[in-house]
Amino acid sequence: DIVLLFAYLLRPNEPGLSVTIASVCSPEQCAAKFRNCYGVASLQVGQIRELGLDAVPDSASHAQIVGLPYVTDDRDRAERLADLLAERSRIVWTPSQT
Repeated sequence: DIVLLFAYLLRPNEPGLSVTIASVCSPEQCAAKFRNCYGVASLQVGQIRELGLDAVPDSASHAQIVGLPYVTDDRDRAERLADLLAERSRIVWTPSQT
């Protein structure tokens, strides 16, 4: 399974890309938070920082990936960074595993 770059595009009016901190939430628990979940991917903070981005915690179980541009501001850079994040991601849960 692969992660599509669309998973890492910043949505309008969001300050960062919402992520759950894996050490406090299992992949199954993360998936259960959504009505429709097509999979859970893992990405290391170091891999995010290698791209000039950061993961900033805003609670004990949640963080924001910051530094991503909005597609409306810089489509090429947004898609390139999203693709690089997707390439570095690893699928850790899919609905077929239930």
